[in-house]
Amino acid sequence: MASDHYPSVPDQSTAVTEERAVANAQGALDVVQAASATVGEQLAAIDDRATAQATDAQWIADEVSSLSATIEEIAATATEVSEQSQRATDAANDGREAASDAIESMDEVRELGQAVATEVAALQDRVDRIADALAGIDRIADQTNMLALNASIEAARAGDTTDTDGFAVVADEIKGLAEESQQQAEEIETTLAAVRDATDDTVDQLDEAIDGIDAGAEQVTTAMARLDDVADTVAETADGIASVSAATDEQATTSEAVAQRCETVSDRAAAIEDDLSEIRAARSEQTAMLDEIDDVLAAAEADRQDRLADAPTVSTGIDGLDDLCGGGLVMGGQAVLRYADGTQVAGAIAQLCATAVAAGRAVSLTPPPSLDRSTLAAAFAATDRSLEDALDDDALFILDTFGNWDARYNVFDLERTSLAAANETTATRRDAPLVIVGNIQGEIRMMGEQAAREARYENDDGVFEPHDTVVNVINEDAVPATLGAFYSGAADQELTLTRTDGREYLTLTASPRGTVGRKQPVSQLSSPPFLRVRDD
Repeated sequence: MASDHYPSVPDQSTAVTEERAVANAQGALDVVQAASATVGEQLAAIDDRATAQATDAQWIADEVSSLSATIEEIAATATEVSEQSQRATDAANDGREAASDAIESMDEVRELGQAVATEVAALQDRVDRIADALAGIDRIADQTNMLALNASIEAARAGDTTDTDGFAVVADEIKGLAEESQQQAEEIETTLAAVRDATDDTVDQLDEAIDGIDAGAEQVTTAMARLDDVADTVAETADGIASVSAATDEQATTSEAVAQRCETVSDRAAAIEDDLSEIRAARSEQTAMLDEIDDVLAAAEADRQDRLADAPTVSTGIDGLDDLCGGGLVMGGQAVLRYADGTQVAGAIAQLCATAVAAGRAVSLTPPPSLDRSTLAAAFAATDRSLEDALDDDALFILDTFGNWDARYNVFDLERTSLAAANETTATRRDAPLVIVGNIQGEIRMMGEQAAREARYENDDGVFEPHDTVVNVINEDAVPATLGAFYSGAADQELTLTRTDGREYLTLTASPRGTVGRKQPVSQLSSPPFLRVRDD
């Protein structure tokens, strides 16, 4: 195992550290500028929304005030209707009492009718007895006539004597009285017949009147029941309207409060507009200052880019990629490899690590979750070094952030060992320039975004050497955009591996050399180097 520390030149180390600090500041500034632009757009949108909110709030206040007036009118109308309902209830109660009085009067008339009917019936009985007496008179008259006739006959037998004449006169008188009695009896009978007919008619009419009174009483009873229902309904309606009136009054009060709140909101929205104007003015000044800082950093970065344009390169071992980058990764530079899920990033990283070790460099690797031991071992097996030899010879250091690697020599489980301690151990053991392949997704998982960014500054502050080359691997689906922008802004070279419509592409988006901005297709291979960049 090697034990000598890789030598460095102090002045050069200081200069590179300063350059990397400038690069980090440039990355941070890019993030701030992007955030400032986003804030500007958001402020404009907020300003528009605040203006609209102020207008809407004023409109709502006006509408609520109008609504409050309408509610008050409704409340007054509801009160009036409630009073009318109460009067209707009173009238219904009066009608019910009148109907009750009418029923009592009908009951009295009915009783009187029944009493009259009883008297008429008694009269009929008396008429019948008079008729019976007349019948007796008729019989007496008949018998008297018979006696008068017998007397006349007896007088005729006796001859013309004085006694017989007197007897005959008496017989004639009796006969005359009998005939007169019979005639008067017939007249009385005729009168009684007329009285009987009139009495019968009276009885029939009384029966009909009583029936009519009964029917009227039933109708009045029904009407009174309906009046009861009407009275109950009107009472319920009056209660409901009273409740509505009370609720409407309460709603009117609430509407007035809402109108006041809306006016307050409108005033606050106007105040927000004023605050936004001040914020926009302050942001304009901030933007100008950021542009000045950007100019200063750009001038300092220009010297670094000029130096890196002529610096040695580190081969990636991937067909076509070195040509795309103008010879490979810039030695001592900072590169970023962006990728999307589904791309062959694991094969690219494995090939880069194996090629660097085969070229006499040491590698500090933080594997992404898609890179397994077998892929890395296959990449090393295609060179003259095995994976185990590279670990044992201090040529490979693995910083495990996902728990996918068995702990052994030069394999650091970051759940048990801090990133700073692992980097210190790596810097002490290695005896060749390092290629540091960092995985930002894993660092965020272990430390969080803020600590991962701080670790970047710690590493640049003398932990690694000027000739050490950094490649930060960023999963665009898992790393926050702001942190990804920070690393991209600080990068000397940036590669983006994408997949579109089932095909894979690689683009060099930033570099002091090579073909920047050209999107080239990538072929996946089943064995090392695992992928090939085609120049179609």
